Amino acid sequence: MKKMKALYISIWILGMGFLASSCEDHLDAEPYSFTSPENFYQSATDAEIALTGIYSILTGNAIQGIGNNSTYSRQLMIMLNGATDEAVVRDGLNQANYSPWGNAGFTSQSIFVNESWFYFYAGINRANYLIDKLPEIPDDDFNGNRKVEVEAEAKLLRGFYHMMLSMMHGAVPVYDTSIQDETMERKPIEEVYQRVIEDYTFAFDHLSDRAAVSSHVNKWTAAALLAKAHTYLGSAKKFGLSDFGYAPNSFDWVDENYQYQRALFYTQELISKSGYRLIDNYDYLFRETTKSQQYEECLLTGEASSNPNLYVINMIVSAFIPQGDNPVAGGGYGWYRPLGELWSKYTAEDYRRNHNITGNLVSSQPTEDIEGVTYYVPRTLVNANNGFLSIGKYRMIDPAQKAGPAWSSFISLPLLRYADVLLLHAEALYFTGNEAAARSALTTLRQRSVIEPATVADLNLAYYKSDFVEELLEERSRELCFENWRRIDLARFNKYDETIASLSADAGYYNTIVPTLKQNWKSEKVWFPIPIQQIDVNANLEQNPGY
Repeated sequence: MKKMKALYISIWILGMGFLASSCEDHLDAEPYSFTSPENFYQSATDAEIALTGIYSILTGNAIQGIGNNSTYSRQLMIMLNGATDEAVVRDGLNQANYSPWGNAGFTSQSIFVNESWFYFYAGINRANYLIDKLPEIPDDDFNGNRKVEVEAEAKLLRGFYHMMLSMMHGAVPVYDTSIQDETMERKPIEEVYQRVIEDYTFAFDHLSDRAAVSSHVNKWTAAALLAKAHTYLGSAKKFGLSDFGYAPNSFDWVDENYQYQRALFYTQELISKSGYRLIDNYDYLFRETTKSQQYEECLLTGEASSNPNLYVINMIVSAFIPQGDNPVAGGGYGWYRPLGELWSKYTAEDYRRNHNITGNLVSSQPTEDIEGVTYYVPRTLVNANNGFLSIGKYRMIDPAQKAGPAWSSFISLPLLRYADVLLLHAEALYFTGNEAAARSALTTLRQRSVIEPATVADLNLAYYKSDFVEELLEERSRELCFENWRRIDLARFNKYDETIASLSADAGYYNTIVPTLKQNWKSEKVWFPIPIQQIDVNANLEQNPGY
């Protein structure tokens, strides 16, 4: 691959700086032309365009011709969901860039690991340019306190990009200024999270309860991310996420009790004051055309545009929708498949099972109408030993009703939602000494998923584990499968080795890949490698052990 000179090559807004104007979709506007950052930041409108350029990193299709849906729009979902007890690559798939992430065969030379690194640092750099240049724009050019809100949104996204990089790689370079140091070494996780928590706290203190644009972050997004950061640190310390001899990846500095106390504060604040809720229809969280309902539960989403001319799409077709006839029924390619172990986590009385794990999609299947839009209904399976077994969580509309190509999607991808906050709340309650309240939080979450005549008491009984942490991790998987958190959860609770070892080649139809997964897996792979392409241009970047 062509070497990238420096991590950022002055990426700030470029061609993806869209004006944030629509409550439905902040990407629906014409792209701005290229200009230099020194000449760009003249008005509040310029600041809003730059801000949307920072948001666009979440689902960016390409930056300066580099990448191909390299973050949540496709490739990051492959990286974060694959090679777990939820999803694996389909045995025999001949896709050199995709297969290693589903069978744990990835290396430091992977294109995906390099591009995700590149994209996240592009987002950090865009945020830093805006934060640095914002003071030069006159205060009276903004309405009310919008100027500080723009700064707070930029800082929250900068914190999120740093956090995700660290959750994936451990110690990483930390940038809080647009002045670029192309030779910066990896900073210890402690230093990374000092930056992350400071950015989130600024956002929590300065953002309002809701943004003017529905897809933008707000005060409660910051609270949820603070809870996410504090529980990550607390669990990584408590359960011994290893540094494998590379000291900057150590959590020895963490006070786990303090971390869980802070997590409990933020989850309590959010639950009692935010107005976010569990929406009634679980499936509406994962469809192309139910965005208004999504925004009632989702605190952070990866947006796409319903304007096909912008080509800002999410490529869920490769792996995360039911396999099937794409041009006619809206099916996917089925490159990744669910493991039988995920199926076995559910009872038949849990709605989530037959929503998240389905059969395939064919044009002979019936359709359903959701708010005037047609969706084909995938086959319902009775067990995990069927060749039609598919990841069914996300759904695309009848292609006949789609403005763009059948394989594209303008779905908003949930990246952080209220259900996760309830689970983080349960975790914080348990580790601050209130197991009864922690179990009550799980009950609240499960109520939405009960299929009558069963009751939530039936689910509680079926899912009960005397070890609350085991029950919590299984519930996180049942609720949040394929939402990019399973790999991180297994790592922070130091359960990855145990989980991979427990997989059976006979548990489900696509478990035939399990022997390959076990052969490729090694403990050090809880950390992704530092991309070799980045080490080539910055010799101060040390590689993670085991690569």
